[in-house]
Amino acid sequence: MNKKYSLLLLVPLLYVGYLVFSNEGTNSSPNVNFISFAGKLFTHQTQIELIPPSQDAMKKQMATVLGRLDPPYNLSVIKQRQSYYFPNINIFFTGIPKAGCSNWEEVLLRAEGRLTSQLKATKVAQVHGGLTNNYRMSHYKRSNEDVNSAISIIVLRNPWTRAVSGYRQKLSSEKTQGGSFAGISKNIVSAMRADNDSNPDPLCTFEEFVKYSVEKGGIKNVHFQPQTRFLSADIMRYDKIIPLEYADMMADDLFQELGKNISILHSYDQTTDPRQQSSAVKAKKWLIELSEKNPELVEEFYKIYREDFDLLKYSNFSDVNFPLPLI
Repeated sequence: MNKKYSLLLLVPLLYVGYLVFSNEGTNSSPNVNFISFAGKLFTHQTQIELIPPSQDAMKKQMATVLGRLDPPYNLSVIKQRQSYYFPNINIFFTGIPKAGCSNWEEVLLRAEGRLTSQLKATKVAQVHGGLTNNYRMSHYKRSNEDVNSAISIIVLRNPWTRAVSGYRQKLSSEKTQGGSFAGISKNIVSAMRADNDSNPDPLCTFEEFVKYSVEKGGIKNVHFQPQTRFLSADIMRYDKIIPLEYADMMADDLFQELGKNISILHSYDQTTDPRQQSSAVKAKKWLIELSEKNPELVEEFYKIYREDFDLLKYSNFSDVNFPLPLI
């Protein structure tokens, strides 16, 4: 038999053996310890086609996590800062930090007519100032009927890539995008780095960020809070659920429905396959390395975002389809 196919047949057998002998069969975690057990056999999994899950499947899955499918909604009373209403296009948008919210706010501002041209990727953070303030629900003065007739959109992201992207942009010394929250990063270093550590970087490492998050039960800043914190399941409906991993194609469909010939800004690295984008590649590498070094730490880090994984059955970093939802 061909060696490649022999290995393929061994994967399920090894995994069953792992579950039996490790007594992990009932554990709801993403089985980080299996990384060290089966090693690189995960590279022989089959990649799925890049087709977004159906809205029905996503809504049913979210309902199992949030406890509601069709609540008696009232969008007009939602006043959290990350909620926006764009009246010209009649869109209600819940923007979750580090789940593509800047790019979505930018394209919605263009669809609304507030922006006349696409901002450069390096300038997209400008949307968080005066450009969007008048559209925030915390500022909005329209009647209940106006807002409740809107199409409600939520964008979600694989928690592993969201955490890595947040670390890279906000806490790291990475030259392309890091260090904007240098104060938080230095506090992490002060709390987690030993006095005799020879690391010259004044900003925290990814491992220090993970350790600090676990020790503190999460970081309070909105860029690192679980995505479920931004959901209002008791009074909110979500007409269109958009996994960030499929944002390009789903955005195109949305704006075609609205009669708008515009497209959303792509990721920094311009890679169309989300499995090859830099935060996914780095997340897979860093988390595999950290799980082999300290699996308990990764397990505790996972628990902070457990419900975020469940929202769309997001893949673990050990999966060949990472970071796609697996509904």
